[in-house]
Amino acid sequence: MQLRPYQTDLIAKARQSLRDHQSVLMVAPTGAGKTALTVHMMATAASRGISSIFCVHRDTLLAQTSRALWEQKVEHGVIAAGRGMSPRIPVQVASVQTLVRRLDRVPEPGLIVIDEAHRAAAETYQKIIRAYPKSRVVGLTATPQRTDGKGLSDIFQAMVEGPTVASLIRDGYLCPYVIFGVSKPVETASLKKRMGDYVAEEIEAIMDKPSITGDAVAHYKRHANGKRCVVFCATLNHARHVCEAYNQAGVTAEHIDGNTPSAERQAILARMKSGETLVLTNVELVIEGVDVPAIEAVQWLRPTASLIIWCQGNGRGFRQAHGKDHLIILDHVQNYARHGLPDDERQWSLEGDPNRGKRKKADPDEMKIKQCEKCYAIFNPGPTECPSCGEPIQGKPRIIEVNEGYLEQLDIESIRRTQRKEQGGARTLRDLVELGKRRGLKDPAGWAAHVYAARTGAKPDFSAAKGYL
Repeated sequence: MQLRPYQTDLIAKARQSLRDHQSVLMVAPTGAGKTALTVHMMATAASRGISSIFCVHRDTLLAQTSRALWEQKVEHGVIAAGRGMSPRIPVQVASVQTLVRRLDRVPEPGLIVIDEAHRAAAETYQKIIRAYPKSRVVGLTATPQRTDGKGLSDIFQAMVEGPTVASLIRDGYLCPYVIFGVSKPVETASLKKRMGDYVAEEIEAIMDKPSITGDAVAHYKRHANGKRCVVFCATLNHARHVCEAYNQAGVTAEHIDGNTPSAERQAILARMKSGETLVLTNVELVIEGVDVPAIEAVQWLRPTASLIIWCQGNGRGFRQAHGKDHLIILDHVQNYARHGLPDDERQWSLEGDPNRGKRKKADPDEMKIKQCEKCYAIFNPGPTECPSCGEPIQGKPRIIEVNEGYLEQLDIESIRRTQRKEQGGARTLRDLVELGKRRGLKDPAGWAAHVYAARTGAKPDFSAAKGYL
């Protein structure tokens, strides 16, 4: 297998780190070729007499990796429900759910590779790691923190980073993108959080409305008509309703979720690849592990508090494909304002998000409006009944922000120029920390310390930067 230069570099970094640590996390964006990295590591280990197990949590990933290993003529076993085992073969691809029930039948490997390693805190993965205490552990992920913002330092001792999304786009390995967003976001200050993200049922109450869904279909037709699009929704009911709306509008759409049988799921994805199906609605099933380079558009109909979901979801569309010159992102809920542009440089750390648990205060200057629960009309506070349909306002009505009627293309280059100008004007370490805070960076002190060190040629002074928080 011919690795790309950045893949070779990342493998070398991981190998060097494993000389000093038992567990290492490898970070590379979605679309950077983590399957190729896995096959190379396992094939190299086998050639040196070292056994290995690749752990995945989805059937699609298991089949995808198995195919890649056979293409490279690497003999291997598959540990999965309904499959016979050959535990003595030195290379194994395993479903986590099955392996954790068969630990007593599988010899300890020299190497464990964990895909989507931000999930490695789950008890199933922990049981596997505890069962094989002498194994070296390598994790692979595009987003090295949990969805609740906590880090992975209790699982991995070191982290090595590969290329950025921006550099992969620049070098032609990922496709460029355009993003359309609204000037006002859906109001989320009152939404509760569960496991690091907004409660799905509360999002559904805001987003699952004919007027909003109708706008979503209209904007798809305006900006991405005829293109294959993945739509991220709040709940299964929301996703089904959006699917119905697309079909009623003459756009072929299908819904997919965790209860969709594997064979049917593969058939749906095949129809999308061929273009027979144009729109695929889901909640989170397509966030990870779905390799469909033909995806040309990503539509967000759910606000998310999770940077992981934002990065992983957009990552589904960055892969290159024949006839695809760019990705279209339709952000109806201003997720870009919460988490930055998809190719922004991220300051990752095994310690996770330093701002987790801190609730952002609502802007008192934001204009609030009310919305009728019956006809969905919006109006200013004050009336006791809906000015449009006369429906009495029962109790305390839901408060939402003004949502502009049209998605507008964001001028990414203008945003970048403004960012560079702001950064150039931040002369001192304190200035850089303040800029990082205004930008809403996850670790403004760490980012400022790195930028200031690059200017001065000195080592990053993290303690001094933290003193300005």
